[in-house]
Amino acid sequence: MFVKSRSAVTGIAAALAVAAASFCAQTAGATELKAAHFMPSMHPMDQGVITPLSEDIKAATDGELTIRIYPSGELGKGPVQQYKRVVTGVADIVFGIPEYTPGQFATTGLVHIPGLFANGTAATNALWDNIELFQAEYAQTKLLGLWANNPSVLISRETPVRSMADMKGLKVRTPNPVMAKLVEAWGGIPVSMPTTDVFNAMNTGVIDAVMIGPSGIRSYKLHETAKYVTTNIPSALDSFYLLMNKQSWESLGEDEKAALDKLTGRAISLKGAKAFYEAGQAGLKLAADSGVELIEIDAAADAEFRDTMKPAIAAILNDKSEEIGKDAEAIVTSLGAN
Repeated sequence: MFVKSRSAVTGIAAALAVAAASFCAQTAGATELKAAHFMPSMHPMDQGVITPLSEDIKAATDGELTIRIYPSGELGKGPVQQYKRVVTGVADIVFGIPEYTPGQFATTGLVHIPGLFANGTAATNALWDNIELFQAEYAQTKLLGLWANNPSVLISRETPVRSMADMKGLKVRTPNPVMAKLVEAWGGIPVSMPTTDVFNAMNTGVIDAVMIGPSGIRSYKLHETAKYVTTNIPSALDSFYLLMNKQSWESLGEDEKAALDKLTGRAISLKGAKAFYEAGQAGLKLAADSGVELIEIDAAADAEFRDTMKPAIAAILNDKSEEIGKDAEAIVTSLGAN
């Protein structure tokens, strides 16, 4: 029988100890960040933004920095609390909507002024071209991304809307108070309700139409309950953020920070805008394939809508100026100039 010498056994044990210590050091050195959002995992923002970021940062850091995604409110229900979750460290990274905490993001909200942008990519570039105007609102966090979706479309149950006259008396679900004022100026009756209630409200005639981003057609099955979609009415878009807890950011190594910076900012924001655009196009195609008529208003109708909404926009900007202590009209002009 072959018997190992005492020195050989000691050498093997020492080698194993070194290997184990090395493995533990590597494991201890790796950092996993928790990313929280409130959508299902197949939502365009997960598939187009958050999951790619998780994959890219792992590759860029050889697995030393990873992101674990918690979709569908797994770290806390309710999108309204997303900003609080990232500030308090419940999550290291959150996706959220500035409009849910409008007092915190009053200046960011100026990007929502209706008729300002033709698409989310233009709005996103305008945000980053003027990012110094908004940075103070994100000072308690590390801003990773800020982008916009496409302007809302008008989805109607029975009435085709080709001009402002067609809006008269229509009960229209509006996404925010700004659009509610515009619908009222156009002769419609604004109705506020959660998007989850829109399908039944359209089906039963509680509302006649809904203003929503075109990606919502698929998400809420609105192609099943509408006959018409007016695609280019001057309307508002929504903005979205990707934020990181400040302490979580500061705890990263310099190489990890550099890798995350390279993958975020304007680059990831344009990915977000692109994902929403593609989801919107898919929604419009689904509507058309389902027999819904897609309508584009002509130049004369567009001018009538815009002229009629000017007093409402002026009043909104005046209120915003008082709220933020800045010239809201000048900020909007800066955004629209890009």
